[in-house]
Amino acid sequence: MDLDVAHHEAEKRFSQLERQLRVNEERWGAVIANPFMGITVLDKNQYFIMANATFQAMVGYTEDELKKLTPLDITPEGDREINRVLFRELQQGKRQHFEMIKRLQRKDGKTIWIQLYVFGIPDGGSQGQHTFAMNFDITEKMQAQNELQIAQAELARSAHVSRMGAMTASISHELNQPLGAIVANAGAGLRWMAKTPPDLDEVRESFERIASDAQRAADVIQGIRAMFKSEGTSRISFNLNQLISEVLALTQRQLQRHAIVVDRQLDERLPSIWANRTQLQQVLYNLLNNAVEAMESVADRPRILLVKSELQDNGQVCVTVEDSGFGIAPDKLDRLFNSFFTTKVEGMGMGLSICRSIIESHGGHLWASPGATHGAVFRFDLPAGTP
Repeated sequence: MDLDVAHHEAEKRFSQLERQLRVNEERWGAVIANPFMGITVLDKNQYFIMANATFQAMVGYTEDELKKLTPLDITPEGDREINRVLFRELQQGKRQHFEMIKRLQRKDGKTIWIQLYVFGIPDGGSQGQHTFAMNFDITEKMQAQNELQIAQAELARSAHVSRMGAMTASISHELNQPLGAIVANAGAGLRWMAKTPPDLDEVRESFERIASDAQRAADVIQGIRAMFKSEGTSRISFNLNQLISEVLALTQRQLQRHAIVVDRQLDERLPSIWANRTQLQQVLYNLLNNAVEAMESVADRPRILLVKSELQDNGQVCVTVEDSGFGIAPDKLDRLFNSFFTTKVEGMGMGLSICRSIIESHGGHLWASPGATHGAVFRFDLPAGTP
């Protein structure tokens, strides 16, 4: 009776194991047959011994064809060495798994990208290991990333071209004023020479103005070249009041020609600043020239140009250029310093943008506001002292 019970229990246990085995086989079969993941198993020599239908579809080989190959056989030459190293370490027990993104060469010659997860499986019948691998086709993802990189490179190139265009416009803008003045003074000098008798004093003044404008053009070029040098712009210590006086002297004849009265209020307590003299000269000249142009059509009131410097309570130096023109519409004030925005019919919209960039590169700030009664006010501040 005991033997019958034992036999019955053994049969019952065997049936349970058989059912469990079938369940496991069904589960394993479901994993192998999944349409999303390529499953492969390699022997200790790295030959395929099993590949599911998904992997076969990925690489275009049948399972029988794959059993004569190793993963290295369908790996592009440039990717094989790292694969050799990883598989060798897995076989030697130096690692239990690894993952990587790699390329595979399909049977038709096309290349695909896969996300690979590899695990070592001890082989009870030998001293080596079988290799179990999960393969995910990520070719579309890699192509999308490649297209994105190409698009980003194209965007960077377009931005570079745009910056070069802006720089070209800025150089043209900065050189146009002194070169235009040279042409005008040369014409005036020729006319004075054509008089009978020639007015040599006026001719001499024309030559002096030509020399001054030519030097200013040379300074502009030198300042632009300095921007591209690795050591940055050349800065020195100087008094801003002196520079203001020099720029006013350069524009004196223009101011007289337009009947503009200059109200000069320069703070004698002004300390020296550490800056690029040529660049600040450009800023001052641009602001003064804009003020003159803003007052050209004013006829019902005096044309007054206020140029003021002052030492602020916070120790910074502030310069104000205020005109008595028709002012700037409030809705345009915020856009004045944007590249290519201009209120002038023939303007390029680079002058004020360049001015702000120069001031900000010196640690300062440039802004605009409406005048108290007429015109516009431009102010910039700069830190005083030396670095």
